[in-house]
Amino acid sequence: MTGWFACWYAELRKAVLSPIVLLSAAGAALLAAVMGLYGFRHAYRHFKDGAPATYIDEPAGALWAAAQHSGTFVGLLVAGALAGALYAVECESGMWPSLLAARPGRARLLALKGAVALLLTTAFTVALAAVLFAAGSAAAGVTGFATSEGPGWGTAAMALARSLLVQALFVAVAFAAASLTRRTVGTMAATLGPVIVLAPIVGIEGIAPLHPQTWVAAWLRLPDEAQYALYLWTREPSPGTGTPGVAALLALAAAHLGVLALASRGDRLFRPAD
Repeated sequence: MTGWFACWYAELRKAVLSPIVLLSAAGAALLAAVMGLYGFRHAYRHFKDGAPATYIDEPAGALWAAAQHSGTFVGLLVAGALAGALYAVECESGMWPSLLAARPGRARLLALKGAVALLLTTAFTVALAAVLFAAGSAAAGVTGFATSEGPGWGTAAMALARSLLVQALFVAVAFAAASLTRRTVGTMAATLGPVIVLAPIVGIEGIAPLHPQTWVAAWLRLPDEAQYALYLWTREPSPGTGTPGVAALLALAAAHLGVLALASRGDRLFRPAD
């Protein structure tokens, strides 16, 4: 038992002190804050006191907004950085074979790394809520403009719970990318690339119900009026009742876990990088 507590501590320390994680988390928080302030300014200039971007001037609204961010591009960015720091860098440096020799159980070790990554994405959501609340409070103080109908704590908690499922999907995607590329930069590119490349086709008629970004949007219940003003995620047209939803998201996560399981068994992963 003590040994696994030591493993938890080692993985947490590795991720928290990783430059790529720190830079990515800081960049993601800055991006979210800038988008929130932009949306708040737009609402202020057009007298839209019920706009979702104005919710960040209240604690519950800031948590709700942070959950939306963590379930979209910002959360995917953080998940990619964590997979790179916890797994890809060890394959890249040749440390992965030694780690397996010291801690037998490839599946358990990968599960531990995934759990640490999911824990830290959740912690990032809470920290992001504090950042957004500070930004929203400052904007409301300067403009004297505040929302009149922000979400309550129950709505914020539900948004956070829904976001956790998407974060788990993002972690599975990122670790599958790490197992295939075995490079930190490659992990980030393979994690973020498909979302960026496939974003333009969401609006094509007939494709939207089959597009993973639509499934995510439907599950998170992303508000249309907050697109590109509060969260960064393309999913036009709006998801309808025919969207596969959570079952499709779970199937997608299972598929990436299968890729991870198969790729991590290859001997080529356990050779030091050239």
